[in-house]
Formats: sequence, C-alpha cells, structure tokens
Amino acid sequence: MDSWNEVRRFCITDPSKPVGISAVKADTYHDLIWIADERGYVRSHVWPGLERYTAFRVGSAEPVRQIMVLDRGVIFLAESRVQMRSRRGLVLWSVEAQGNKKFYCMTSSFLPNSEILVGGLNGVIVINTIRGIVTKEQSDTQNVVIIRKASRTIICGDMNGEIVMLNQRTLQVEQRIFAHTGSLSDLDIAGDLLLTCGFSQRQGTMVIDPMVKVYDIRGAIRSLPPIPFPSGPVTFAQHPNLSTTIFIASQLGQFQLCDINAVIGMSNSGAGQHFYQTQTSAFLTVMDVSSSGELLIICDASGMVMLWSDRETPSLNPYSAPIELPDPPQPPPNVIVDDDTPLSAIGMPYYVEKLLSVWPPNMVFEVGQPPEELNPDILAKMKTVDFVGYAPYTSSKKRNQVSRTGKQVKKGLEVPKFRSEQARELLRGGNGGAVDDSGDMPEDMPEDDEDAIDHSQEDMPKWYRRVEIQYSRFGVEDFDFGFYNRTKFGGLETHIAHSYCNSLLQALHFTLPLRAIAKHHISTSCNKENCLCCELGFLFRMLEDCKGQNCQASNFLRAFSTIPQAGALGLFEPEVPDPTISYSLLIQHFNRFILEQLHQDSNNSTSNPKLLKDDAYMELASNTVPSPIQQVFGMRTANVSKCSRCGNLNERIVYPFVVDMTYPKLDSIPPKLGSSDKKRSFADVLGLSLHRESQTKAWCSKCQAYQPTTTKKVVQSLPLVLNINTNAQTPEQQSYWQGNIGGDTHDWLPKKILVRIVGDRIEVEELRQGEDANDTLGRSSTEEASAIYELTSSVIQVQQGKEVPHLVAQIRIPDQELESRDRSPWYIFNDFLVRRINEGEVTAINKPWKVPGVLYYTRCDASKIWNDEVLNTKLDPSILLDDISISKNMDPTAQVHEVLSPDELPKKGTLVAIDAEFVAMNQEETEYRSDGTKHLIRPSRLSLARVSVLRGDGEKEGVPFIDDYIATGEPVEDYLTEFSGIVAGDLDPNASKHTLVPLKVAYKKLRLLLDMGCIFVGHGLKKDFRIINIFVPPEQVIDTVDIYHIRNRQRKISLRFLAWYLLKEDIQKDTHDSIEDAATALAIYKKYQQFRMEGKFGQVLEDIYDAGRKANWLKNQ
Repeated sequence: MDSWNEVRRFCITDPSKPVGISAVKADTYHDLIWIADERGYVRSHVWPGLERYTAFRVGSAEPVRQIMVLDRGVIFLAESRVQMRSRRGLVLWSVEAQGNKKFYCMTSSFLPNSEILVGGLNGVIVINTIRGIVTKEQSDTQNVVIIRKASRTIICGDMNGEIVMLNQRTLQVEQRIFAHTGSLSDLDIAGDLLLTCGFSQRQGTMVIDPMVKVYDIRGAIRSLPPIPFPSGPVTFAQHPNLSTTIFIASQLGQFQLCDINAVIGMSNSGAGQHFYQTQTSAFLTVMDVSSSGELLIICDASGMVMLWSDRETPSLNPYSAPIELPDPPQPPPNVIVDDDTPLSAIGMPYYVEKLLSVWPPNMVFEVGQPPEELNPDILAKMKTVDFVGYAPYTSSKKRNQVSRTGKQVKKGLEVPKFRSEQARELLRGGNGGAVDDSGDMPEDMPEDDEDAIDHSQEDMPKWYRRVEIQYSRFGVEDFDFGFYNRTKFGGLETHIAHSYCNSLLQALHFTLPLRAIAKHHISTSCNKENCLCCELGFLFRMLEDCKGQNCQASNFLRAFSTIPQAGALGLFEPEVPDPTISYSLLIQHFNRFILEQLHQDSNNSTSNPKLLKDDAYMELASNTVPSPIQQVFGMRTANVSKCSRCGNLNERIVYPFVVDMTYPKLDSIPPKLGSSDKKRSFADVLGLSLHRESQTKAWCSKCQAYQPTTTKKVVQSLPLVLNINTNAQTPEQQSYWQGNIGGDTHDWLPKKILVRIVGDRIEVEELRQGEDANDTLGRSSTEEASAIYELTSSVIQVQQGKEVPHLVAQIRIPDQELESRDRSPWYIFNDFLVRRINEGEVTAINKPWKVPGVLYYTRCDASKIWNDEVLNTKLDPSILLDDISISKNMDPTAQVHEVLSPDELPKKGTLVAIDAEFVAMNQEETEYRSDGTKHLIRPSRLSLARVSVLRGDGEKEGVPFIDDYIATGEPVEDYLTEFSGIVAGDLDPNASKHTLVPLKVAYKKLRLLLDMGCIFVGHGLKKDFRIINIFVPPEQVIDTVDIYHIRNRQRKISLRFLAWYLLKEDIQKDTHDSIEDAATALAIYKKYQQFRMEGKFGQVLEDIYDAGRKANWLKNQ
C-alpha cells in the first residue's frame, strides 16, 4: 500500500495545443481506458500497450462530464445529452436535454443493468438503458451537480453545498444537510460513510476547505471527525477491493491513499495515510481506479494521463473479455503479369495527383473498325502498275459498301439513347435553337406513331420482355422512358424495392370503382401513417394526371414495406431475384393481402357510403353498411357444415374478396349437359371453385365429439368485380391453360361469362363471340341471381428459358378513357412499357412462356348498379390552415413560417415558390468495368426530409407558409448535410426542434396545392417532384433552371451562380436551406419577368453564359 509509483504517462493531444481532460473511466469488462476531453472527443486505449482502439465525438463541442461502463456499451454524459454507444463507437441511443435543461452527473440505480439516474439543472431523471427513453422525472431537487448511489439511498449534491438523500425507489427527499458553505467539489460513498470536499465562503471569496468531511448515513445523517488534507481535496477515487480505503487528490497533483477507519479513530487497524506527489504542469482534473485496484489513472488540464501502480506489471481487471478487433486486411492478390494480363488486375495505390494515363481530350481519337480483309481470289487476279494494284470487281455490293463487322444485336427490345446523348446529337444537327429576347422556347419534336402489332407468332413478342432502366452519370432522369410508351397511360418504374406489384397496381387503377374508393379515402381525415388506401389514392391521382409520363409507386411501396404482416406472409421480393421464384404465386398472395388491407383501411362502420343501388347486397345480420371494398369485391358466402351422424347444421357468413381456382383430376368433371365431348372448360373449373364441397372431421356441438362433417360453400350474392387467383402451380394445373386437354384451347380463357345462383348451387357458362348476352341473361329465372361478367384485367408471369421471371398486366381500358374506340381497347403494362395489343394476345394463354396469375372480371351492368355520386374526392383545405407537428421538442421561437389565413387560400393560378431537401436512405451501387469505366447500377435512394413553400405574390410575398420536416422511421444512411442542411435529430420526433410531420401530411398539402391550381416556381423542380413522388403538369411548373438555359448549350446554370449574377447575393455558403433557395428562385423568376417586359432577356442570358465561362462557373469570390 505504501509503494505506489508512476509506471506510464502519455498525452492525448499535441503538447503545443493542450486540451483539458474532463472524464476518465477504466473499463470493468474489457482492457480499455476511456478518456474524454473538453471538446467532446472520446478515445479509448487498450491496456497495456495503450494503442488507440476507438475515437469519436459525442454531440457538439462541449465537455463530456462523466463516463459509465455497462456490459452492453458505454454511457457518456454531456451538458446537452446522455448517449450510449457500443465499444466500437456506434450510437445505441441518445437522450437530449429538452428546453433549458442541462445534465451534470449520473449514477446507476437500484436496477443497475437497466436504469441510470441523471442529475442536472432541473432535477433528477431516470433513463431506461435498454430502450433509451426517460421513464421518470423528479424536480424537487434542483442544480444537482454530483450524484452517487448508496446501499439504500441516492445521495445528491447541489451547487450550494447541500447534500440531499433520496429514496432510491420513489426519489422522494428524505434528508438534507449543508456540508459546505460554498459549493461541492466531489462526494463519494465508502460503505456507510459519506465523504465530501468543497469550498467555503470567506470574506466574499470561495476558498477550498483543507479537509474531507465524513458523515455516517446509517439512519439520520451524523457528522464524524474530518480527514485533514492541507493541499485542499478536489476529487476522490475509491479503492474497489478495500471498502474503507480511498484516494484523495488536490489540484496541484498531491494525492494520498487513506484508510478512513484508521484516520478518524474508529479502528486501530490500517496503515493510515500515505502521501504522493505527481509531476504535472497543469491542474489535476479527474482520476479513477481500475477494478483490479492495481492501477490509478490521473489526468490533468493539459491532456496528460499519468498511470500509477504498486507493482511492476499491473492488470486492469481481474478477468477481462477480449475486445472486438477489425477484420485483418486481405493480402493483395498474387498477380502474374504476362502479355494477356489486363492492367486493371494490378491494384492502384492511393494518389492525389493526376495520373499520366489521363490524356487530354484533344489527344484522344476514335480509331474506328479495322478494314475488311480482301478476298484471296482478288489478290490472285490483281495486277500492279508502279506501286498501285488493281483487279476486276466481281462482288454484288455497291461501290464503297462494306459488310458490317460489329457484334450482332440481341433479339429483343432496342435500348434507347440517353436524353443527354439525344441532345448532343440534336445540337450537332444545328437544331438546338436559341432563346430570343421574348424568352420563348422552341417546340419539342413530335413523337412517331407506334409500331404495328403482330400477335400470331409463337415466340415471345419483344414487348413482353423484361425492361430495365439504364443509368448514365446524370442518373435516372437521363433515361428516355418515352421510347417505351407512346400512349397517354402512365407506366411504373422498376428500380424500387418490391416493384413486382406494379402490374397489379395498374389493374387496380383501371378498376374504376376501386379507383373512386381510393380517391374518396384521401379526402377523409385518415390518421394512419402508413395507410395503403391513402397511398393507393395518391398513386391513382398521379396516374390520372401524368398523360403518359412515367410514374413511380415509391411512396406506396415504402408504406407496404413497413407492414409487418406483409413480411410475415413472404410478400417481400428478394434482393437478388432467382429464376426459380414463382412471381405468379407471389402476385396472387399480394392480391389477397392488398384487398384485405384496403378493407381494413377504408372500413368505417358508422359512415361507410352506400355504393350499390341494389339493396339485396345490404342484407346483413346487422344494419351497418359494409366497407367499400366489401361492396365491390365481397361475395356473400355461407360456409355450411353438416354433421354426418346427427345432421346438425352450422352456418357462418363470410365475404371473400378472391376466388382461388381449384383444379379437379382430369377425368373427374362430367361433360356438360347437351355436350358430346369431355372438354374441361374454364367455366367448369370456375364453377367448381365457387361451389366447393368437402368431407372433413370436425367437432360437433350436438354430439360433443369429432364426427365426419360435410362442408360446402354456398354463394348468396355476386360481387361487382369477380377477382380470381388462377392458382396454376403444378404441371397438371398448368395443363388446363397450356392446351394439353382435348379440344380447341386457343380461347380457353373466355372474354365473357354468365354466373347464375340456382338455389344453393352456382352455375358458370361461357359466352362465345357473337352470342347475345341479353338473350342468355333473359333465359335465367326471375328468382335467380345472375350477372354477366367481362374480362377486364389479366396479370401474367412471363419467363423465357432460365431468365428471371417478371409480371405484366393486360388491361382493357374503360370506354370513357380510350384513346380511340376504333382500335383494340386492350393494352399491355410491362412496368414502364405501355402499348396497345390485340384482344387475341390476352386470351392466347397457351404459350410456354406465359403463366396466368390474377384475373379481374367486371359486371357488364356495373354502371347501372354502381353509385359513385356519394363519394367525395376533394381534399379538405383546412390542412393548410393548421400548423401540425409531432415533434416533442419543438422550439416555437425557431419557426419562421406563417400558416395561411382562410382568406389567403390559393386559387387557380396562385404563384407559390417551393424547394425541398432530401436525405439518402442507401448509397448508390456502382461497378467498374474491364475498360476502367464506372457504371452506375442503381442510384442512391433519396427520401424527402424537408419541404418549404412560400407565397409568390401579394403583401406577404416571399413569406413561407409551409416549412415541414419529414419524420422517418427508417435508418438514414447519409443526411447529406452539405447539400440539405439536415443534421441528425432533425427528423426524430423525440429530438427535433422543427415542425415535424409524417410524409403523408406533407404530401397531402402539396397535393392540395396542386389540385387548387397553384403555379410552382423553383429551381430544378423536376427531380424534386420525382423524389416526392408527385406529378405536376408542365403548365403548373415554372422551373428557373429551364428558363435560364439556351437550348444549344449543354450547361444548366446553378441557382447559386444566378443569385450572384442577377441578385448580387451569396447563397448556400455553408449548406443549403430550402426557404432561402425557394425565395431566391422566386426573385430570379421576377427578374425574368422584368427582362421579358423590357425585351432584353435573350441578351441577358447570353451575358450570363459569357460571365460563367470567364469565371469557370464559380461565383466571384
């Protein structure tokens, strides 16, 4: 005990730039020493080599006051936050100090593995260390600067020198005592003894007390003789193995090892006091003792760490778990260089200067293809005069014509050129066009007519092949989607997770009753954050408005991916598709799931609209109106079970939305009455599927035993839309569709069917071409429920050979939405490829590359029984008048926007300025090809983080009325702070100080502004609207990036340069701010209007380009 010596010392920073150490802790689980400084930086060192293990910063530039070690991680306390990290430095949770609260100290509670107590300016709080949330608050004790846990109580010390004892479970104050007349410096617990040191007030100044005060805390607090320490004690460190032994240190570096019992005379055992002096050039700040008791760590204000021990090779812990080390780097591959080794096989070292292989553009030339080899016969007949050879021309080719020697193009869809390539070729042709002084732009080139359609071939037509988005360095915006779609119907993009749903979403969109229901639902006050019915309504509105432009179902698929039931049912598409995956089965499962989900989302038993004019469907056990989905897709069915022994009947009414086709054995279906063959028709199989009967063993309530039971399904009413899952999975089931059964099966899938309910049976009859549907329907008895259905949608799986399968939708466009009634109403929707097809392609299902999936049959008399007049589709404008926020820590003083008043509601033509900021949810995927070029496989996925909308005219022009930050539950890969201004915590409801809303609320506001006819002004809005997932018609967009652009120039001018040149303003200095950017775009547009009125816009734009070239497009510094 009396032989302590300094064994090591090291400095954590550059000695010429000293930084004080504010906290130190010896890890009790691993051989690590944790050190924190006054700038908020934390580092850990491995004992005994003292190699640095981790280093990071805890929040902002404020000192870390205390460090606590748990088995799951390490907790750091700063004035503004308490943060738990793994030993690798990853944040596990963070609790921010709200309002004017400040954190000063912490200790473990009576539940040391799950709770900690944190003291601060406004009292004591309890934090659950597993969940990272505040579970209890106590405000009776203010200005707590030191907190320690005793055996039965919690001891708190405040700034005024008062000691407060709290009940460890209720945190109620039990005792108080003033230990020092000034303030406390430190306190500690040694068994049942309380030790304090601090300052006293003497003649108006603070003087350190030259003693350690000792109190007995068994029962009422009782003062004991103090421990003298003339140097002035400032901190303690208790010996972990000797309960009454403590280290006491002064600011000047003197410390003593003290046996408390021996010093205060309570026992004659012990060695008393032992004094030591450490050499330090600055004040001592903190110290700690390792759990082994063999190492004392002393730190000072210059960043110096001094290690003392009473032995030569001290250990940090008696037993330490091994630390997690990074994976060792892979050794470089052994490359054997020969004539066939590519240069890319040899790794490149890190470099900062331009490589010698980077040739300037003026020295790079395209060599072209090598010349065609001459025919040896020509060389044999060649005659030479001087040095020129000539021979007879015997080829059938024209003069100067050669054979094509390039690679043959793979049969399939042609790949369009990128928009940037098309623009360059257009400029080379001199058709770029310049801007005149009026500011008018040349018209776009007209589109070509669509190709002729041929469906007679047995091979797969090229428009059924998988389509993929190609990415240039400009991203997805450079891809020419118009090449694949010349119609007025929008396609859906594929680079989104779970985009296999695109085909069924298109089928749902053209099911007009469902479209009306979804559009009505978004006009209601739905509070569900990830409501699929809302997202479907927004998607349908976008598909209606797009006029043939490509769309994305990103918001719908994002909400779909958050539903746990979808993941449990296996509805999520694998990241790497496999040729063995049955997308036909996957889309059928999704078909059932989406209707059940829409039923739950749209069902309001007290206010469901009555959508069917036929009251027969409304006969329910209760008088409530069914959900809208039940009224469209629901088929009232009685599940009847009959006991074979006692005849007891049980009946249960259900409303299934989907019919799963059931295929009998090939010889089990009797021939139809009046038919001489045994051809199995679609109607036979569907009728059997609708009227199932089976024998099972079930519990009989009357017999009180398990008995053989006959169960059957009895259809009692017919739906508006008959939704069929084909369920063709086995070769035997697919043989019904592939034409392996007798008869002509080219039209095995009928276009129209008649469905009749006859008693407890149901009959299905096919209506062939030319058969009068009204006569067939008239043959039904007046007591029968019957309806004629027409095929309106078909979703099929397409797979050729061993390629990865994909899904396409074949949809009959409703008559009121057809482009031309003189041509086929059927269209194929192959993701973003949309084109007209012949009717024969739909019913020709017997192709080896086709697997049927989902069929939609709609009643021919749907318009007569469907009543959509009761559905409201207009959004409620009151959402623009309220400042909604889900942030629990919002700072009203930091809000700069002012919501609209009722008389400010926008009208058609109202000008608004908009800008949005985004964060990256994942990084882009790239690959380097053998020629060294970088190829973009998939761009980074961006998500809306902030949107600001400003008034564009009037008295409050430029004043924002929307400034919403978007809450996200997904982990953010990169906040892109340099470009977005978003930092960690801005999108967290528990930490954000801004107006924070769910994505659906922000989207609803923008959708409302769009529907009201607002004109949106901004810079680069095309990309913003794309990521927001909203389509704004071009007539409602004024994009300054297009206004200030000359068609025959490739350069698009940045907002910052335009602001510097036109407004003499310097924006985006450190980061981007959406309000500033929107206001700048609005001011630039006003300048455009001024120049256009003066007739000099063309000259101004030329001057801008000239100034940009001279400044290299960097604003003048």
